[in-house]
Amino acid sequence: MNTKDLKYFHSLVKNKNFSTVAEEFNVSQPTISMAIRRLEDTFQTTLFTRDQGRHHLSVILSGQQLDEHVQAILDHLTVAQNSIKNINTKKLILGLPPIMTKYFFPRIAKRLTEQNLLKAIVPVEKGSAELEEMLLAGTLDMSLMGAIEKQFNENLAYQHLGNDHFVAIVGNQSPFFSRDKIWFSELKNESFITFDSNFVHAEALRNFSNITNFRPNVVYQSNDSQVIQEMVAQNVGVGFIVNSAVIKRPDVRVLPFFDEEQPLFYMNLVQRKDRILSPYQQRIADLIRE
Repeated sequence: MNTKDLKYFHSLVKNKNFSTVAEEFNVSQPTISMAIRRLEDTFQTTLFTRDQGRHHLSVILSGQQLDEHVQAILDHLTVAQNSIKNINTKKLILGLPPIMTKYFFPRIAKRLTEQNLLKAIVPVEKGSAELEEMLLAGTLDMSLMGAIEKQFNENLAYQHLGNDHFVAIVGNQSPFFSRDKIWFSELKNESFITFDSNFVHAEALRNFSNITNFRPNVVYQSNDSQVIQEMVAQNVGVGFIVNSAVIKRPDVRVLPFFDEEQPLFYMNLVQRKDRILSPYQQRIADLIRE
């Protein structure tokens, strides 16, 4: 079976127009028609119905079912191409969320430098949500990732590296500035400043919200911990952040939570379960785990 036939078919299911698909792949319309005929012969079924009068194309049930599998096949081919490319270039594409870059990577980098392996790392800095999508798409070999659960995607393998706590941070004009700890429920009437939806903080806030039965009033989201802390220092609102991301400064107070039931920040090293590392990449992975 020609994989191009599958690509033509998948595009035709999406666009329902032969000329659009032919234009997309820079081939003739008969090329697309022959590809569909080959697939129909292979599976001994009709995949589309055609209304010649109105030039309308419909995907019938067998076509819908085939497309479910074709999407998975094409995704796996893309992952295989990316993985093999990385193996051949003796590089390891490593996802690095900003928080864990600050907390973990300097120590990892020291070990990698001692083994002359740091130059093999190609860093990709994104939030954990984006990094997970890139792992699943095969564009990353592995990633450091933060989560409020130890593991949650059945297609990924997780190596647990450690935990951290979420904390509140307040400016020097806050009534809580003189406190050492706080109950999350005490922040019910406060404005929150935190990371955007690509980070696990949004999920952690939802978790806290379910426990304490109030929805935090989030007035600003950023992907930069320094921006969050500067806004807190200007007394714009209360920051919600992982403790390891806090840069200590005299005008910002860090307040751990009293709450017995609270989300934890799990730090993991993650890769696809079907990803086979080269010996060179495995050395890097082992050093990171250590």
